[in-house]
Amino acid sequence: MKNQTITKLTTTVFLILTAIVGAAQTARAQSAPTLRIVLPERFRVITNQYFDLRVEAEGISHSTARVLINVEGEGGIESLNFAGANEITTDNDNNPLGADKAWTYRRVSFSTPGIKTVSALVIDGRRVYGVATQISVQNFNLVGQKSIVLFIGDAMGTAYRDASRIVSQSTANRFREGWFDELQQMDKMPVTGMSMTYSLENIVPDSANTGSAWTTGNKTINGALNVFPDNNDFKYNSANQQATKQFALDNPRVETLWQFLKRRHGYKTGIVTTSDVADATPAAEGAHTITRSLLKDIARQYVDGSINSGNQFDVIMGGGLEHFNARTVANSGDTRNLVTELQAAGYTYVQNRNELNAITTPPAKILGLFRTGNMNVAYDKLLLNRPPDEPMPNFGGFTNQPYLDEMTAKAIDTLKQGNAPFILMVEGASIDKQSHPNYAAGQIWDNIELDKSVAVGRAFLNTNAQTLANTLVLCTADHDQSLSIIGAVDTQVPNAIQNVISTLLYPNANRGQGNVGIENRVGETQGFPDYQDANGDRYPENTNRIRIKVGYRTGDHTGSSVPVTAEGTGALLFYGYFDQTDIFFKMAKTLSMNTQPLDEALNYKRSVDVPYFTPAEQFRLKNSDGTIWMKNAPLHTPRLITEQDHADHDDEHKAN
Repeated sequence: MKNQTITKLTTTVFLILTAIVGAAQTARAQSAPTLRIVLPERFRVITNQYFDLRVEAEGISHSTARVLINVEGEGGIESLNFAGANEITTDNDNNPLGADKAWTYRRVSFSTPGIKTVSALVIDGRRVYGVATQISVQNFNLVGQKSIVLFIGDAMGTAYRDASRIVSQSTANRFREGWFDELQQMDKMPVTGMSMTYSLENIVPDSANTGSAWTTGNKTINGALNVFPDNNDFKYNSANQQATKQFALDNPRVETLWQFLKRRHGYKTGIVTTSDVADATPAAEGAHTITRSLLKDIARQYVDGSINSGNQFDVIMGGGLEHFNARTVANSGDTRNLVTELQAAGYTYVQNRNELNAITTPPAKILGLFRTGNMNVAYDKLLLNRPPDEPMPNFGGFTNQPYLDEMTAKAIDTLKQGNAPFILMVEGASIDKQSHPNYAAGQIWDNIELDKSVAVGRAFLNTNAQTLANTLVLCTADHDQSLSIIGAVDTQVPNAIQNVISTLLYPNANRGQGNVGIENRVGETQGFPDYQDANGDRYPENTNRIRIKVGYRTGDHTGSSVPVTAEGTGALLFYGYFDQTDIFFKMAKTLSMNTQPLDEALNYKRSVDVPYFTPAEQFRLKNSDGTIWMKNAPLHTPRLITEQDHADHDDEHKAN
């Protein structure tokens, strides 16, 4: 659709109307309506990024009320350009006794950067009311053909990274005296920052609004995907979903970076996850709804589009098969088979690990749906024995599921064809899903699976000088959860506790609790784990004696900041402490600037930084002179931690 333009007000006329507003509001303060421009206070976009502008007026007197929009940039009055519809609706709010009206301008964008002051004047009979907000528009001009691979560990806060490192990198005595012989792949990325994850209305976020933060550059409410709440949301009723879902799908939207790059610059786009592909984190790259629970509508948006029309991704891999091929009027509002539709659109469809790994020549597009619901966790795919406090696996008949690193490799092979630029999100989803019920083994081994996928991304990045100069690899989390690392536990001690779940007490003598919960620290020991990896796949078998001991405070998310690690072009932009929405703008800036000075500065920093020292391993041998060289004896022999040890420690740390 050709851009439409609202007739702009001259500065003089606007000032006159503003004066009228002041007079009218003073004279009739008690009867003034409620006005809002449905954008957050710190709304930010890049040039030519689409968003919807909605103005709501509640408590008005006339059904003929109209709105005038004024945009003032740093250089003067500007036009409001929008490429979509101008929707006018009434009876939006939850007040049947008062009149209301809303005006929604779809697909608004600004072609120039700067601070834009947007004012809305509502003319209600002889009364005029006004409301205004400001929008920060940051410049975007694509420079070169750079690609981005974003790895998301769902709920992978600092302790979660630490736990997977302790387990995966301690095999064969590679973690001793407090040092690792080798770090995780995500640890080796040269730039580290921290991201604050608060949502629009909560300290503790969820995966929908956090995903919206890095894909659109803006905060929204928990449960919402790339939209802002409006005043008709209450009309949506999950118990009557099909009849009311239009009120969850009509909210003001913001275009995601994945959608923007595909529309404006022909980028290839992809989502890979171990969850349902319509779950919140993958949906954040290409769906719009006030409630993440509309999974079948999210799947439909992948095919039809939402703010932009057409297929949203070139690669889709994960679970959620039923949202594509088991649609009914009752559960979806249609009987479409989205699998066959995508196949007709040129997607190669794979249904299991064998079919995925059998691909030798990358296809143009891939659809991989490997089971209904969420994919099984790595621990279960490996057929390892779950600890007694964790459930047996349920494969639901889908026993041949690929690993995340295998999906990542095929996704990159597909997207990179012809040296085309692409943007890909890869999620290790069940770090979060296993953490909610406090299943430590399921959670930690999924973190290891994600790290193996990061290895695939880093290998692609370092293929040659060209890919290194034109690829950004990021690894972060959407939010944190409550895992803590307590220490190590000797599993051969009777009644040893390896996982202090959130419903168990743990003693804290510093608060005068005494020995309450003392049974939950049985088996705690000094020293380091002795995990083994018999088949060399970097997944320990979890049958060893000394293991990590962890605890959970809750079964839910927390509001802690999460690490961001970066490597490749523009990586230095991700150094420091910043808001999660800044990830969007840092990615955009990487694509729209010459990052060579930053990259050279990082290379210099790495060249002069403290080197990592790992001595050569010593073996017993017999020299010709008869000397028998022995492996150096350890400085300390680990032992079980006693109650006296705990008492001495508590005495040292009692609060005054």
